[in-house]
Amino acid sequence: MFKQILKSKSAGALGILLLVITVFYFAKETYKKRQINSIISGLQTEIDSLEGENKEILELISYYKTMTYKERQARTLLGLQKEGEFAVALPQSKTSGETDALVNEDKDSNLKKWWNYFFQ
Repeated sequence: MFKQILKSKSAGALGILLLVITVFYFAKETYKKRQINSIISGLQTEIDSLEGENKEILELISYYKTMTYKERQARTLLGLQKEGEFAVALPQSKTSGETDALVNEDKDSNLKKWWNYFFQ
């Protein structure tokens, strides 16, 4: 009797249906696994880049703690100098003609700028 049930069309259809469901389930799980692996690899690259930035920041902090940096900042920002040294202040170079023309051009009204554009 068991052999007759296995040979029937409904048992074959049921077997094929179970096989299709199993294949579908494994395909779905494989797809999810690939997506998760993709997310993990993206997060790993982000971790690597953040670790690199962290290393740079730590190096910068250690540089800020050195006397060389502190002396440079004291000289630059506070105008301090060591004993026996003297500071020299140089004038900033700017061409007065260029800056004056730019300043005057910005102060003119829009109507005057159009008038000068067409009639000069």
